[in-house]
Amino acid sequence: MERNMIGELNMYKEAGIKPNFSDIARRYGKDRHTVAAYWNAEGCDPGDGRSERESAFEPHRAEIEEKAALPGVTKKGIHEFLLHRYPDEGLPGYNAFTHFMRGSGIVIGPPGGPEPHPRFETPPGLQLQFDWKESIRMADRNGEVFEFNVFAATLCWSRRHVFIYSRTRGTDDLIRCMYLTIARLGGVPAEWLTDNMSALVVIRDGKRHRVARVFEFAKDAGFEIKTCKARSPQTKGKVESSNRFLSRLMAYQGDFEGEDELVGIIARIEERCNAEANETTGMPPSALFMDEKEALRPAGNMRMLQEAMGDVVDVPKVDPTMLVSAHGRKVSVPRRCIGRPVRLVCMPEGGIDCYMSGRLVASHAPGHAGYDPGHYAEAMEGKRWFGDGDIEAAAAANLELLSAIGGRL
Repeated sequence: MERNMIGELNMYKEAGIKPNFSDIARRYGKDRHTVAAYWNAEGCDPGDGRSERESAFEPHRAEIEEKAALPGVTKKGIHEFLLHRYPDEGLPGYNAFTHFMRGSGIVIGPPGGPEPHPRFETPPGLQLQFDWKESIRMADRNGEVFEFNVFAATLCWSRRHVFIYSRTRGTDDLIRCMYLTIARLGGVPAEWLTDNMSALVVIRDGKRHRVARVFEFAKDAGFEIKTCKARSPQTKGKVESSNRFLSRLMAYQGDFEGEDELVGIIARIEERCNAEANETTGMPPSALFMDEKEALRPAGNMRMLQEAMGDVVDVPKVDPTMLVSAHGRKVSVPRRCIGRPVRLVCMPEGGIDCYMSGRLVASHAPGHAGYDPGHYAEAMEGKRWFGDGDIEAAAAANLELLSAIGGRL
């Protein structure tokens, strides 16, 4: 409609006739002053006059250009700096600042521009990227602080994510997480890419040395480990992106109860991340994974992989004490294991992992024997002589008594 109005005004111009602005405004639903502005602009868009004004950032152009050349700086950082340094100038918001930088040809980074990082895609089933989200500290509702790590793995083609809670991140932990990733995916990607994490490569006498156990496990499982340049997130960008999903954990700070709920929250984040459409593919990872799973190598004999992790001890039936024995130590399992068979994997560094129906149900640190406090509290639930509020305190008191008599279980 605006184009028709401009055409009509041009016809009047060519005929040398001044039109009735009020009549044209009524027919085209415009203000008469707007019609007059189009007439005076010779049929062009008259604009609003703002483009003729100098930007409020123009007096600071030299300073902005200087800051833009600094390594690691961002547009947002420069804008916040200007607001901090010149609080009385009423400088415009961030959108106006980015518009000024684009219009002025000011770019962030060295003169050559940022280093390009083109996307690199791999065929289905070929590559998995993995890393640790390290040294996370979170407190629950009761103020108990948990220090833990999350193993993050991502299939490169489908972007299918796997997140695994781990109290520590040694060699045993890495191999356990690799095993659990294979079990969860139901297959084995051909290549596993990461940087030179300490559980994989150690520096000794100024030289890099592979941790043989990890590479032997990889060989037994049927995949090849490849290392990329350390501190180069673009090289393993897909798993670095998955680490950003884990920032959602921070919203639960002080709003969960105990380690079990924390593990459950991580599992929910994994599920949600796999259900959301990926920005690059436009598809949820879980949907694409249905196709990629067919391209994975078969997982093979999971018992053999467990034996590659450590010594395997089968317990035919868990008795009501919830305690199981391996290598001269008794350790606990969750209440749901009573009356069912479990498998214990005794890791070389001294930890004991407990599996039921192929799923990890408990993990005990090197040297630990006896009840896990959470398992013991679970066993006390429903006992008539304890009120609900007394269970944890009673469990702790009884564990102290067991410790005092030497832990004879």
